[in-house]
Amino acid sequence: MLKFIDSNCMVGRRNICREGSPATVSDLLEIMDRCGIEKAVAFHAFAKECDAVEGNMMLDKENESGRFIPQWVVLPDICDRFYEPSELISKMKENSVTSVRFFQGLYDHSLKRYVSGELIDALTDCKIPIFLDKSQLTWDELYELLKEYPDTRFVLCNTSYRCVVRLWPILMECPNLYVETSTLLMHNGIPAFCRDFGAERLLFGTGMPNVSATASASLIIYANISDEEKELVAHGNILRLLEEVSL
Repeated sequence: MLKFIDSNCMVGRRNICREGSPATVSDLLEIMDRCGIEKAVAFHAFAKECDAVEGNMMLDKENESGRFIPQWVVLPDICDRFYEPSELISKMKENSVTSVRFFQGLYDHSLKRYVSGELIDALTDCKIPIFLDKSQLTWDELYELLKEYPDTRFVLCNTSYRCVVRLWPILMECPNLYVETSTLLMHNGIPAFCRDFGAERLLFGTGMPNVSATASASLIIYANISDEEKELVAHGNILRLLEEVSL
């Protein structure tokens, strides 16, 4: 059975819970077991929706199983809202955190260098991958960000079935962009991506609790790609990115 490591999972109580979606850690673990998902890179809903510092610290309470790889939501240190970069790196090391995620739209801050440059540079120096949500930025903003930080590893999550026209040209220009699979739903999207850019830049993700993990796993299981490519997408690529982090 193909082993999966989920690169896009949220844990914790949400402000608004979609009816029928998994609401507890037990619900998530049951789904993971059913789909062959060994572990999941996970951030906390409270860190996204309320307070990043407090929400990040709540991850440990959700991880008694040890099956969640902690990911922190981060933002620039403006008016003492967050850690300054060197303190952030130190705290990430203490808590075995190897990736971060921006919700710059929700927290209303810019990713431009004059605001976030010091933070992104510190993360880049440690090879820490930065996860981005497509709902938080335009395609042109994504392109400009990738060009402004060419040595930074960015992972784009939650795209759409119509993204190919805008995403493909960016992928051609920006080798520092990786893409998560849960909503890459265009017809034959997975094989087309592997053909055009290689399987090494594609990361399996479920989008839980808002997207079906079964459907996400099926995208890879039934994709018309080689077994070696499936292994890379399912778990090899995300493990490689996280193992290369230097804290």
